[in-house]
Amino acid sequence: MSVPLLLVEDSDPDAEALERIARRLPLPVVRVSDGESALDYLYRRGAYAAARKPCLVLLDLHLPGIGGRQVLSTLKADPRLRPIPVIIYSSSQDAEDVDGAYADGANSYLFKPQIGPQLQATAEALYAFWFQAARLPTPEAQGA
Repeated sequence: MSVPLLLVEDSDPDAEALERIARRLPLPVVRVSDGESALDYLYRRGAYAAARKPCLVLLDLHLPGIGGRQVLSTLKADPRLRPIPVIIYSSSQDAEDVDGAYADGANSYLFKPQIGPQLQATAEALYAFWFQAARLPTPEAQGA
């Protein structure tokens, strides 16, 4: 698969763990660490002018600057970006965060486990569902 997964994660240890797992699951990952960079990537601005649209966005809610909910709302309000599935990947189990993410258009909400076997299992389940069982929108449907 040459179309990347966009990982929006401000925690270096969490991002590095996911990237290690993704390398074993043949999945290219592009990581940005804040909401502003995520929007720049999605809108192909600045350093990301040549970026490929991601097949899926794995989005942390609690980011510095522009938060994950605002990134999600912006993405889902844009008809060109709306088809891209967004999975919230957060350590928050707060019902307000979960319900708000779904209200803003999240396709799924995954609780971020501690680094270790649970993280490995969660990443493998994510891969199995979104990249093997489910069918993602074609790049053409995403306005690529």
